Amino acid sequence: MTKKILMVCMGNICRSPIAEAVMRKALQRRGFDKEWLVDSAAMVGYHSGSLPEERALNVLQQHGIHYDKEARVINSQDFQECDYIFGMDMDNVAELRKIAPSECKAKIMLLGDFGLPETEKIIHDPYYFLGEAPFEEVYDKCAVACKAFIEDIVMKAQ
Repeated sequence: MTKKILMVCMGNICRSPIAEAVMRKALQRRGFDKEWLVDSAAMVGYHSGSLPEERALNVLQQHGIHYDKEARVINSQDFQECDYIFGMDMDNVAELRKIAPSECKAKIMLLGDFGLPETEKIIHDPYYFLGEAPFEEVYDKCAVACKAFIEDIVMKAQ
C-alpha cells in the first residue's frame, strides 16, 4: 500500500519544495519511491500557481534535482490522504494542527525532529535573505532529516 508524505511551509516556494525534492530523491536512491509518494503545499496562497523561488531551483539543480511543480495550498483532502505532514517550523506545525480536521489520518510533525540536533530542528525561511547560502542550508537540513526519516520510519516499516 502506498504511503504519502506532504511537506508544508508558508508559501510553497522555498522550503517545502526543497524538502519534497530531497525526500523524493532519498526515497528513490533507497528504492522506496514506488511505495512512498511525496508532495508539498503552502499554508497560504500568496504564490499559488508559481514555480519555486529561483534560488531554491538553483540549489536543487546544483544537487542534480530538476523541479517544475507549481505552488499550491494545503487542503482538507491532504489531511485524509497523507500519512505524514511535515511543517518546516513550529508555526507551520501549530497551524497545521489547528486546521486539521478531527478525522485527520496524517501524523503532523516537524521535519527537523528527524536527525537534526535540538538547536537546529527549525528549518528557517530563507526567502528574505540575500544569496543562495540560506537555501543551501535548507537543502542540507532537509537532506539530514529526510535520510533520518527513511532510516527511522520507512526502513523499519518494511
